[in-house]
Amino acid sequence: MQNNESRQVIAAIVLSCAGVFMVFGMPSFVFGLISILEFSQSQANLISSAEIAGMALSSLLSILWIGRFNWRKVALCALLAIVLGNLISTYINDFQLLVGIRFLTGLVGHGTAFALGIAAIGSTSEPDKNFGFTIASQVVMGALTLFFAPKLIASYGIAGMCFPAAILACVAMTLTSKLAQSGGGQAHGGDENQTTGLSFFGKYGLPIAGLLVMIAWQMGVGPFFNNLFPFGISINLDPSEIGTALFLSTGLSIIGPLSASALASKVKRGIPVCLALAVQLLVVLSFQGEMTWAGFAIRAILFQTAWNFTGPFLMGMIATMDNTGRFSALIPASQLGGIAIGQAIIASLVQGNNLALINYFCGAVIFLSALIFIFVSGKTNN
Repeated sequence: MQNNESRQVIAAIVLSCAGVFMVFGMPSFVFGLISILEFSQSQANLISSAEIAGMALSSLLSILWIGRFNWRKVALCALLAIVLGNLISTYINDFQLLVGIRFLTGLVGHGTAFALGIAAIGSTSEPDKNFGFTIASQVVMGALTLFFAPKLIASYGIAGMCFPAAILACVAMTLTSKLAQSGGGQAHGGDENQTTGLSFFGKYGLPIAGLLVMIAWQMGVGPFFNNLFPFGISINLDPSEIGTALFLSTGLSIIGPLSASALASKVKRGIPVCLALAVQLLVVLSFQGEMTWAGFAIRAILFQTAWNFTGPFLMGMIATMDNTGRFSALIPASQLGGIAIGQAIIASLVQGNNLALINYFCGAVIFLSALIFIFVSGKTNN
């Protein structure tokens, strides 16, 4: 990797972290809305979902501008929106106004920064490797957020989440000059990888199919992880014990993306991805019956590590098949959309507290994502 590209990777990683910061801190942010601003549970969740919806919409809209505008200027505008949106949020107590502010902050600020950061990483010569570093950085940020955010919110209210988000955006602003000005002519040569593409989709077939893999995969892994806490409660674990297990699993899962980065330039992605998906499937199906805290923690660690190992390869696969940058910018939308679709299907299927059905559904869509991945990877040379 050349020095100029190394600087771009660092800038893009910080930009993506600034974009996704509130997603990692959302549980603490929701808690602050309830405990500090005295919003109801439903109001707090609506505020958080408005921001996530804004981010997902921003990623979808990025396909309109990603190849047209100067990336450095877009990054500065997005980061400025993050700073202003989060500073304004600390002074608002009105529910409807806060919903609007968080939606706009997600749409113009966090979502745009996240999509652009991912697109910038996707335009590098080694996207799998660099996505591994990106996810590893986000895992570290997520673990630190899980540890510090509750304490900061207890002391400073929701400013304990909003100020760090604004500070990180300011740091990212100092690095925007290191970004490429556009994503034209990606170094990994997307056209070469599309020569055996899907004829019925034309030249966009493979990146679209790659996004479908991401959507199906996130439909399984996201909702399953979101239901680990209820599962822990169902086997009579104390909430503090569950929190400790998930903190450990989040921190230790950094092994996944770092391993992916180390392997990316040495092996083809097919075998490691299939093995990681198999581990996730087995862990999901093993979450049944009685188990000790150690059993719960080990399963959570294995699941998150395999999850974070798979992500860089799937993101890199999409990037190597995309010579426009537009599909790479849609990766955040496919991730958030997959989780949302999976959650909605589970909500419609599950009656009462049937956690086993959740596991079977999540296992089924993870298996489906593996089948689609095998089909897509067979059409590429990677």
